[in-house]
Amino acid sequence: MKEKTYKLIADIADEDIQGDGQRLKEDLGLDSLGLVTLLIEIEDDFDIVINESDLDPTSLVTVGDIVELVGRYV
Repeated sequence: MKEKTYKLIADIADEDIQGDGQRLKEDLGLDSLGLVTLLIEIEDDFDIVINESDLDPTSLVTVGDIVELVGRYV
């Protein structure tokens, strides 16, 4: 699950993922549109629906935050 999540993030950000501590915006250059695109890809690839309450961009700052979010649904 973690590797698949890393690959999705890497594909959207067009950057290599070094670890959970990488910041989505500052380190990987993901803007708000990139984050939305990532979340849609995650829902499609993992066949999940993320609750709206979990889509707070202030709580999705690092790669680890995304991995944790996916882990709650799969």
